Amino acid sequence: MSSKLRWMSRSITGLISYLFISLPEKKLLLLESVFTEPVHKFVFKHPQIILVSLVLLYVVIEVIIGQRNNNKVINHQCYNICRYIYKHIEKTISPAFAHSLRITVFKAIKPNTAEVYLEAVSRYQVKEPLKKTKIRFKPGEGVAGSCFQTQSLVFGSLPECNETNLNEYYKKSWEEYKMERSVVDKLNIKSCLFLGIPIKYFDTERSWGVLLLDSTEKDMQSNMQKARDIEEIIEHYTVFFTGKEKQ
Repeated sequence: MSSKLRWMSRSITGLISYLFISLPEKKLLLLESVFTEPVHKFVFKHPQIILVSLVLLYVVIEVIIGQRNNNKVINHQCYNICRYIYKHIEKTISPAFAHSLRITVFKAIKPNTAEVYLEAVSRYQVKEPLKKTKIRFKPGEGVAGSCFQTQSLVFGSLPECNETNLNEYYKKSWEEYKMERSVVDKLNIKSCLFLGIPIKYFDTERSWGVLLLDSTEKDMQSNMQKARDIEEIIEHYTVFFTGKEKQ
């Protein structure tokens, strides 16, 4: 998509240059026979409107391209955070436990409004093929939403989910994390161990989003101290979140 937008931007630049060359001649150079007489009259009767429209369209396209490039940079940084956390857990807890984890970065979309929600922007996992998730969490919904709402570390668990206790999993999901059954059904993996850590803009208390670790295995070595160690790593990474990107 970005390549198509870049092509459109260059085409508009070429068209503007062409019009500037054609206007003094009072004819569309090299294209006199291509367009009908009404088109020629319209172009030379309203050159300012056409040029302003093209310039505005060019600006809009460039802004979109710039924003998408910025999002690519942010998403790549988030992926690096997830991968670094994985390596840290692999080294400090156990390779087996790290292998069971999904590490996801959620970004707050439309922050400081009543419509704010959390959207996954990057993820790292090795246990299963990576599936892009489209699920969104509202403040207070799920571990990610609870972490975002309270702006504090959330370290919790649910019963291990299987065919025999699915109803119990639904019940605890609602009681503990306000996740309705319809939300639970959308989850690619129904985990039983969670760690949510708030991500804040650098040198502020403003929330950027949440780092969520979840696993289908409960590991007794994963404790609050190790959770605090991961939280400290996230605090170091906040230098990348300056608040300049569009919300």
